[in-house]
Amino acid sequence: MKIHSYFLLLIILLYSCSVEESTKPTQSDILPPPVITPDISNQQVNAFAEDAQGHIWIGTFRGLNKYNAHEYHQYFCTDDSLSLPDNQVQALLKDKKGKLWVSTINGLCMYTDEDTFKRIPFYSCSNRSGKQLLENKYGDIFLSNINELFKYNPQKNIMEKVLDNMDPNNYFITKCFIDSSDNLWVASPTILKCYNLSDMSLKDSITLENMPRYYTLLDNDELWLTGTQTIQIYNTNTHRFKDVPAAIKNNSLLSKSEITYIYPYNNTLLLNTTKDGMFCYNPTSQTLIHQDEDGFPFKVPRFTISQMFTDSQKNLWIGSTDQGYSVIYNYKERFNNNNFLQSFLQNKSVISISAGTDNSLWISTSQDGVYKYELGNKKIEKIDVSHIFSQTNSQPLYVNCILADKDNNIWMTSRSNEAVVCQYINNHLHLKKKYNVHLPMSLAQDNYNNIWIGCVGTQLYQINTQTLEMKTIQAFNTPASGLKLIFTTGLLPFKDKMLAAALNKPLTLVDVKNGNIEETKLPYEEFKRCIRRSVFIPTDLFTDAQGDIWIGTVGNGLLHYSPDKNTIESIPGTACTDISAIEQDAQGNLWISTLYGLSKFNNKTGEIINYYATDGIGGNQFYDRSSCKLSDGTIAFGGTHGITLFNPMDIHSKRKVPLLFEDLKVHNQLIHPGKNQCIQKHLSQNPIIRLSHNQNGFSITFSALDYSESGRVNYHYTLEGFDKYWIDSHHNQEAYYANLPAGTYTFKIKATNNDQSIAETENAITIIIEPAPWATWWAYLIYTTFILTIIALFANAWKRIRTEKMLARHAAVEMEQEQRINRMNMSFFTNISHEFRTPLTMIAGPVYQLCNSADITDENKNLLCIVQRSVNRMLRLVNQMMDFHKLENDTLKLKVKHTDIITLLKKQSDIFRINSEEKNISLKTYGLEDTLLVWLDADKMEKIFDNLLSNAMKFTPRGGYINITFDVITKEQAGKLFRLNPENKDSQYIKISVTNSGSYIPEDKLEKIFERYYQISNHQGTYNWGTGIGLYYVYNLVKLHHGYIKAENLKDEEGVKFTFILPTNDNSYTTEEKEHNLTNQTEVFPINAFDTAHVSQVSTEEDKNQKTILVVDDDTEIVHYLQTLLSPHYRIVCRFDVDSALKVIREEAPDLILSDIIMPEKDGYQLCRAIKEDLQLCHIPVILVTAKSTIENQVKGLETGADAYVTKPFDPNYLIALINSQLKNRKKVRNLLGKTTQTDNIEENILSPQDNAFMTELYRLMEKELSNPELDITHMTELMHISRTKFYYKVKGLTGENPSIFFKTYKLNRAAELILEGIYTISEIADMTGFSTLSHFSKSFKKQFGVSPSEYKTK
Repeated sequence: MKIHSYFLLLIILLYSCSVEESTKPTQSDILPPPVITPDISNQQVNAFAEDAQGHIWIGTFRGLNKYNAHEYHQYFCTDDSLSLPDNQVQALLKDKKGKLWVSTINGLCMYTDEDTFKRIPFYSCSNRSGKQLLENKYGDIFLSNINELFKYNPQKNIMEKVLDNMDPNNYFITKCFIDSSDNLWVASPTILKCYNLSDMSLKDSITLENMPRYYTLLDNDELWLTGTQTIQIYNTNTHRFKDVPAAIKNNSLLSKSEITYIYPYNNTLLLNTTKDGMFCYNPTSQTLIHQDEDGFPFKVPRFTISQMFTDSQKNLWIGSTDQGYSVIYNYKERFNNNNFLQSFLQNKSVISISAGTDNSLWISTSQDGVYKYELGNKKIEKIDVSHIFSQTNSQPLYVNCILADKDNNIWMTSRSNEAVVCQYINNHLHLKKKYNVHLPMSLAQDNYNNIWIGCVGTQLYQINTQTLEMKTIQAFNTPASGLKLIFTTGLLPFKDKMLAAALNKPLTLVDVKNGNIEETKLPYEEFKRCIRRSVFIPTDLFTDAQGDIWIGTVGNGLLHYSPDKNTIESIPGTACTDISAIEQDAQGNLWISTLYGLSKFNNKTGEIINYYATDGIGGNQFYDRSSCKLSDGTIAFGGTHGITLFNPMDIHSKRKVPLLFEDLKVHNQLIHPGKNQCIQKHLSQNPIIRLSHNQNGFSITFSALDYSESGRVNYHYTLEGFDKYWIDSHHNQEAYYANLPAGTYTFKIKATNNDQSIAETENAITIIIEPAPWATWWAYLIYTTFILTIIALFANAWKRIRTEKMLARHAAVEMEQEQRINRMNMSFFTNISHEFRTPLTMIAGPVYQLCNSADITDENKNLLCIVQRSVNRMLRLVNQMMDFHKLENDTLKLKVKHTDIITLLKKQSDIFRINSEEKNISLKTYGLEDTLLVWLDADKMEKIFDNLLSNAMKFTPRGGYINITFDVITKEQAGKLFRLNPENKDSQYIKISVTNSGSYIPEDKLEKIFERYYQISNHQGTYNWGTGIGLYYVYNLVKLHHGYIKAENLKDEEGVKFTFILPTNDNSYTTEEKEHNLTNQTEVFPINAFDTAHVSQVSTEEDKNQKTILVVDDDTEIVHYLQTLLSPHYRIVCRFDVDSALKVIREEAPDLILSDIIMPEKDGYQLCRAIKEDLQLCHIPVILVTAKSTIENQVKGLETGADAYVTKPFDPNYLIALINSQLKNRKKVRNLLGKTTQTDNIEENILSPQDNAFMTELYRLMEKELSNPELDITHMTELMHISRTKFYYKVKGLTGENPSIFFKTYKLNRAAELILEGIYTISEIADMTGFSTLSHFSKSFKKQFGVSPSEYKTK
């Protein structure tokens, strides 16, 4: 089955691959893509056209070119039917539907969206060389081959002949035109014919004279016919000839020239001749300008013109016969519509401009003198000013300021410290007056016609234009310190004052009448914030139509001061922060020239548009205050390039430029649209791009069709679904992508330019990359099925691993927290251990003396022995705590000496033997029969052995065993047990093993239990219980002795064996580790004066009247002490864990329970809760005796039902008194229950809720069964639904009597109540209480109350 499945999958994959291969187009189906080059295919240009997208198509003698403002797509004739019919293109036409028609010398075709050409067949025609393409107002397409006219039949897709024999004389220069009335005009050198296009009937025929060879039909239906020394104008509407304009007719040069081409251009007519160049005729002004004369609109290219074409952006394309083509870009005309003036002043630094009242423009240059330009007749004249100024041979004349006042007087200043006023009469300047002025810098005329001159210094000069008298005004104060240079560069008439701006001085107002000086009240802080760089250096002042003042500065940009609001602000965003001059147009926009560029500021919206030399302004650097506004709204700025003269109305803020996708390359191969290709249409049509999985490396070219001399367009692109942001490609027009994953993307482009004259345009195209066959949906279905199968296998394993890791992390966090707390506790206990040693020493000394005293015997001596052992144990614990701290700090040192190891082990074993007997544990020793002197630290040896035995005692169950084995082994034997260190030199070791039954350690944890703070829990308890440092401490003490230790589980039974070895000789220890203070046998083998191991056994035969107390504690010393303390007064039963305690409670029914809280497995809280929740046991008083002394612990104990809470250490007298109190309370309750007949008669809280409910129910049943003489335990347990045993112990525990006696007592108590009521007779009462005979009732009553029933009644 598996083999069949794999075979089927293989077939599917192979089939998908074959399908994919079959979808690829064959070589014969693919049309070769066009050639893409930066050059035109041929220099002979025959036709121009602009398609619907905005591309410029150029037909040449060899090939067709599609131009996208950056490169050419060249199309040629090939063997394919989808290519051009021939390479020689003769005519191009874009019809009303946006279709491009191409006529060649060998046929006609139409350009398709697939970037191919659809050839149009001709019906019964041998000459398919189309010279002209025409379209009428109905969209019909016509083709002329000079002698015949064809019309396109869209239904048949053929060209049908509609007119022939149009050139009977074979001049081969016949041309056809269609006028606005849909008439066809056929022009030839001898005749002009008019046809009705609908039926091709001849409407008119006009004989022509002088053999015109060139023909042009203008939009006004005027047909111009020209030739050698002939010009004729025929009106096709009136069917009459029209007089030739006088400017053309009377021009001696043009009237003798052969006009070969006439073309309408910007409301003028361009007339090109064969030898005399081009003329421009303006029908409005009836003027004619030669290309070499002033005022010609553009520079005519020096080649033979073949074609002219104006595109949608108003650019003029001029084709030649052998020099390609030239373009007259419209954007250049925006800022310099006076081509003559611009050309004349080109590269002349224009430093000052002023407009005269006589429609003239006065221009001062830095090196070429002064000029006067007549705006009306467009004539410029150089003005000689050498006789006006006093000049020396050492310094050239330099007119830095020029001003034409309101009376058309010309004011000029120069660097030669002179100012003059002149009058222009009869083409000459006549000096009226000359003034001596120190370094003049600015000129202005106020509202009272006074002339003001700003100069270097603190003064201003005012000249009365009537009297020509000059007055000096002290406008500024010389600063006492700092920059003392002052010059006034800004003068502005402001109401009846003159506003002056000087270097690093506040704006100053000068009264034009009296010369009073007043500083403007500019807000200082705002003004200070505006001057961010250097100091305040004004360059120009200007007031707008609203009365606000604009201040140009050096380095601090443009400032706006509102006198009404008294606010000043900085206007950011100008082309440069060095402002030169400011003007305002009719729309209220400010034009600001700078040292780098020209800015337009929209005062309403705050928008700034910047223009630079590449935008046609002529140059970037302008001169300070070199500007003026003409009467027709034209604005002029002077700069290093000459003059920038424009009408703001001609400057459109933004124009829309087509943004198109051009070409698609896959793996660097140009893709041509086709049926089975990635694209079905040309990329400019925005088709969906579909790429296979192995075509995911591609590039897309794009272009904004902004035709200009330099690349002004910036591009940004992004691929949605892949790119996270727009990518700035600057002028680069191609985007590359590689290794794209399968999916659907949207490729977006947007374009803009620096001067924002182009509206931001965006375009998008969809790209789909198909997945590979192994990445399709059905392949993923197979993968998913396989993966789900794998996931199903690993899900549980992963989930388990994750859970284990999570638990491990949680355990690690808890362990880390616990270790941190343990470290804090260790530090605390180590410090406090030092404080414990003094009082413990003071206790140990007296207790030792009392134990050795002969006056103390019997029970008191036993008590003292217990105290002595406890004190010694506490001292060992304190020492161990301090040793552990030293061990952590690596300061614990050995002090080895000759010691009898066997005597030491015997002594320690005897101490634990008492505890083992208490827990019924067998403790046996092996190999301790003799004596053996070895080198060791006795104190640390005791701690090692004590910790191991304590651990064994804790985890050995009752009835278990502990074996201690001692042996001496050789180095070879030790090497079999442990991996010895090569540095070990001793040849002999002692081996000590401690084995206990009943517990085990997981094999993978046998080494970890010796790690610090490591604990293991099992069903027996927890190794390293407490802080988890006991075995870690043992391990380090053994290691300190140069020994080894390990733990292992017993093989045949459950149990653990700890084995450690120590070297016996002194050569294993350094000199510092040895202690040399033992010299004699007595010190080596000390004799104990008092055997602390002897403890008298408490007799198990107790007085039967004594109360039974159960003691529950896992500490045998505490149990022993409580037994000794309480046994004289009570019968004591001891247990060491909760489970055995619960068992003995049910068996022994103790009168009171003393329990510790902290015990292995179940604690005292759980024991107390189990007792109080058990109906049989809940009446037994429970006293919790523990070291937990906080209020929270006490509250928790009482909430579990404990009757009392005693904290360790306790006062023995207090404990005995508390026990007696609890027992007396129990006795009181029993007496009450023995005398009452219902719980209502018992005080509240005397009984627990459970006991109260039990007794209430018992009283109710006994009352119900009061007359029943057969009432016994069996019957009552059936009624109460309780076992006989539980019922017996419950009644016995609560009342102190067995149930039968308690039943009888209850009946007698009820009889006594009935007697006192006096309602019934004695006989009736005896019968009501279930006594069979009156005598039996009387005898029982007297025994209970001491009197007979009759006597009780009268008592």
